[in-house]
Amino acid sequence: MPREVDSTFKSEKAKRENTPIFLYTLEKYDGVNDLRLAGFDEDVVYNGVTYSRFPITHEFVGENNQGAIDQVKVRLANVSRLIQLYLEQFDFRGKKVTIRMVWMDQLSDPDAFMDDVFYIDNYSADQNNVEFTLTGKFDVLGVDLPARRYSRNYCAWKFKSLECGYAGVEVTCNKTKQRCKQLNNYQRFGAFPSVPARRIYVM
Repeated sequence: MPREVDSTFKSEKAKRENTPIFLYTLEKYDGVNDLRLAGFDEDVVYNGVTYSRFPITHEFVGENNQGAIDQVKVRLANVSRLIQLYLEQFDFRGKKVTIRMVWMDQLSDPDAFMDDVFYIDNYSADQNNVEFTLTGKFDVLGVDLPARRYSRNYCAWKFKSLECGYAGVEVTCNKTKQRCKQLNNYQRFGAFPSVPARRIYVM
């Protein structure tokens, strides 16, 4: 028998102010200017910067067992042909893309955000969509950026570092929250369990 959900729970869950919003910045797409888009149904002003509403989504940002992010796909509607026009004029490969997550009820707080930084590896376009494949590596240098990433499940701190704070006898840690709890060090767990685990689509 399916569980019954009362109307109060439904209304609270659907409240607009609880909505996470994704803001996308493509830096210097034409060599000079930034392209700023909001995956939302209206323009969003955050920290004095306007992000234009646009049909744009990205897939779930997954992690491997080291907490690294390999690739992420971003899809933009191509009905207006705006993005395709840019692609025909400029080479987007290697361009920096920042995906910023903010919250509807905290748009006035310039510190209430989480960023992931990527670089465009390749892209494709058809009559319906433009799709970017993003990578966390800057291929020219072969290094991961940014150095600090918002991971749900894996601690960012070096084991026994000052940030980690563990000073016990154990010599290894797999950086999971389960291991951190085993070591009675969860209060120093360097990850962000509240980061959404599922895809969020705004079309």
